Amino acid sequence: MSTDQPAGPDAASEATLRRIVDAWPQRAAVVKAPDATRTAEAWNPDLPDYPPGLVPFADHPLFLAAAPEQREHVRTGLWLGYNERVIATEQLVAEPGFHLVMAGGLAGSEAPLIRQAIQQALVDESFHTYLHMTAHDRTMRLRGIRERPGQPVLVTYRRLQQMMAELPEAWERDIAVLTWSVVAETCINALLALVARDKEIQPVHSLITTLHLRDESAHGSILVHVMCELYARMNAAQRETVARCLPVALAAFAEQDRSVLRLELTEAGIEGADEILGDLAAMPQGRQLVRDFSGARRLVAELGLTDRVDFTFPEQPDWSPVGHPDQLPEIPSFRTEPAAAPR
Repeated sequence: MSTDQPAGPDAASEATLRRIVDAWPQRAAVVKAPDATRTAEAWNPDLPDYPPGLVPFADHPLFLAAAPEQREHVRTGLWLGYNERVIATEQLVAEPGFHLVMAGGLAGSEAPLIRQAIQQALVDESFHTYLHMTAHDRTMRLRGIRERPGQPVLVTYRRLQQMMAELPEAWERDIAVLTWSVVAETCINALLALVARDKEIQPVHSLITTLHLRDESAHGSILVHVMCELYARMNAAQRETVARCLPVALAAFAEQDRSVLRLELTEAGIEGADEILGDLAAMPQGRQLVRDFSGARRLVAELGLTDRVDFTFPEQPDWSPVGHPDQLPEIPSFRTEPAAAPR
């Protein structure tokens, strides 16, 4: 057992939460850039939709042997899939935990400041879904893509469903939902930062991920505070369930779903998908999608569960925005976008 004391109400943490809540009208993307996808810099058909360096098999000989248009098709597919996964994460993983708090199902969730912060986050998340939905549809239109292949169920959500099937009590399942939601909000900014910081892709793609990232940087602090407040009021059985769920949730967010990669390779007609993915499985980028868990590490420490959570936290990358607000990408400039014809 850890000798750390469980987190409890903290005046400094509450003051930070109050500052975040009070800053929402000046910070939130829904307030600052409601027309972001329409007022971004012009679409450039020669720029990639997704950072080439983030394609996990970018240097594989079979991928390099494919025709340029096939490789570009994969990159566009990965961008579309990226948006689909972000939307699914918001709707299936993050928002259910927020709704649970707003329903007052856990002691401590009735606090006015917590309710205000979570309600603001729900507004943010709805706008994030809108941003990624419009970016997805815009890419489909401009690239002349009529339909997408059916996507596998989000791997993070699959792992949540598996965990919930092992929990017989409704209160245990509520804690699983809350834990997945909190982990989502402390991990998703790392996934967003990988795209937001890239300046060689379509400007609007960098723009919307930057806007989303800035909101999520606030959400991470909010959810750490909320989880600590709720955890301090939990009984021993509830706390044990949190400790049981945390490492599984962290592993779920780290997992690289190779079935998604297979789908994009196959859709582009690239030969040797099985070999590419087989070779990828032996590499770190083939096993882990998210590699920055700075926010989640802080959460585990503040809950006093460092010795209880069996998860190997990698070193914080130099580009991580967690704990370094000055390293958040600048919001790209806006301008009216002229109409572009689909290819």
